Amino acid sequence: MKGYGEILVGLLLVVLGVAGIWYFRVDVLTIIKGVIGIIVLLVGAVFLMIGVSDVRDKGEEELTMDTEDIKGEGE
Repeated sequence: MKGYGEILVGLLLVVLGVAGIWYFRVDVLTIIKGVIGIIVLLVGAVFLMIGVSDVRDKGEEELTMDTEDIKGEGE
């Protein structure tokens, strides 16, 4: 019986959420329009960090390979 109660509460909250969005639809659209720029900025920052990390890792790999080549020639 506990599972049915959770489903009922979930459905009730979904209906209330949809009604709230419909009632405040102008304000919701204003907020969504304002958040789009922030989301794009954050996604761009994440991609920038990933790119810098990849370039740094690639540089460290090349440095390690060059060091191993020098050690191999000396032996």
